[in-house]
Amino acid sequence: MTKHIILGIVIGISVVLAAVILTNGYGKIANGFGTIAQGFGTIAKPDRIVSVRGLAEREVDADLAVWPLSFSLGGDSLQDLQTDIINKIAIATDYLKKYGLAETDYTVQAPSLTDTTLVTYSNDKAPYRYIAKQVILVRSKNVIAVKNAQEHSLDLMGQNIAVERDYDSKVLYDYTSLNDIKPEMIGEATKNARAAAEQFASDSGSSVGKIKTATQGWFSIEDAAPGLEERKKVRVVTTVEYILTD
Repeated sequence: MTKHIILGIVIGISVVLAAVILTNGYGKIANGFGTIAQGFGTIAKPDRIVSVRGLAEREVDADLAVWPLSFSLGGDSLQDLQTDIINKIAIATDYLKKYGLAETDYTVQAPSLTDTTLVTYSNDKAPYRYIAKQVILVRSKNVIAVKNAQEHSLDLMGQNIAVERDYDSKVLYDYTSLNDIKPEMIGEATKNARAAAEQFASDSGSSVGKIKTATQGWFSIEDAAPGLEERKKVRVVTTVEYILTD
């Protein structure tokens, strides 16, 4: 018997043996000589899993308000316009202090200036040669004070300050303390996910085992309702895979 024939027989026996092992799960294997080989174990069954999502929502008060308090002034003399700007800034900042805002709560920005004689796209004669726009940027943790000051800003009209109330001048509210509530919200979302998994397992006659994988979704912060910008809704969704047991 040549080496090639012997090698072919060995390979053939190996293939048959491998097929028997896969078929019988490495249990008891009878060899060609009638002996029994044991102790190969069993092929592990794939895990049965259920993938569920858990939602957590919470309403919180905004803890930061940003308000670009802006107004425009006109004049034919730069010197007179400068004096007018300085006086109007003093009036506006006193107004902010009246509502409980400190100097650290706002920044007086440099005014923008337009020379109307250089504007070529308008055929109408401007009432003033120079138009200045002044912005006092209010950025404060004292959200209630900013809200009250903005709501009553028409009072400045009595002191010849026309505060702009367009979209670019609205108060923006934000919530900056997400890290304070993030752990609790993740725990709540995971708890809700497990409750959903247990309901699914109960319907299928199984039990919920350990977590196989878990993914935290993005936290979103939105207005609680239209017109209620100072109240925020925080939301997070987690995706969890649980192993099911019999």
